[in-house]
Amino acid sequence: MKFFEGQDLFQYSWLQIAEAFWFRYPNPFSKHVRTEDVLFRRVEEGILHTRRLLTKTVRVSYFGYNLAIKNEPIIEESYIDPKTQTIRTCTWNVGTSFAQVKEECFYRKKEENNTVIDRKAWIEKSKHYFPGFIESYMIRRFQKNVKKTCKGLEYVLAQRYPISTSPVESKPLSFLDKDKIRERAMNAKDFAASKTVPTIFAAKME
Repeated sequence: MKFFEGQDLFQYSWLQIAEAFWFRYPNPFSKHVRTEDVLFRRVEEGILHTRRLLTKTVRVSYFGYNLAIKNEPIIEESYIDPKTQTIRTCTWNVGTSFAQVKEECFYRKKEENNTVIDRKAWIEKSKHYFPGFIESYMIRRFQKNVKKTCKGLEYVLAQRYPISTSPVESKPLSFLDKDKIRERAMNAKDFAASKTVPTIFAAKME
């Protein structure tokens, strides 16, 4: 098993990151992500819990051996807490016989207009398919995909919040009072079949 950790800094507010989180795909840097579906979404003690199914394209070959998996299913669990201004995600691949990859990300506010993503990943190779090659390949692929993920999120953020004079400036955001937050949170399940950003993210942060 191989362990990987890293950190990424985005010059956007936590609220902007939380809204853009739902619009990460499609983007020019993540063409390998083919589909995304919401399996369920609910609010638990003020925290928005969502489970999604993503499908990604994977192609692997080694000395004439075809180890390719055309469509690799990925499960993504996310927990978004507007009170603490944090996002926690956990993703892992399913149905893959030659390696298991699990990734955990923690989004947190660093400064008023900066957000940090702490990233951890575990790669466990199979004992049946060229273990040395698979391990090195999965590490390279993961590192490459992390770069694509960051570039893709940066692209989406730039599209939604055009920069005028500095990377930390953006258009004003609307806010809701606490009663509206509770009311909107109760209706969050209505968004399970759509890509609309839950309006809980427009709420005023304490």
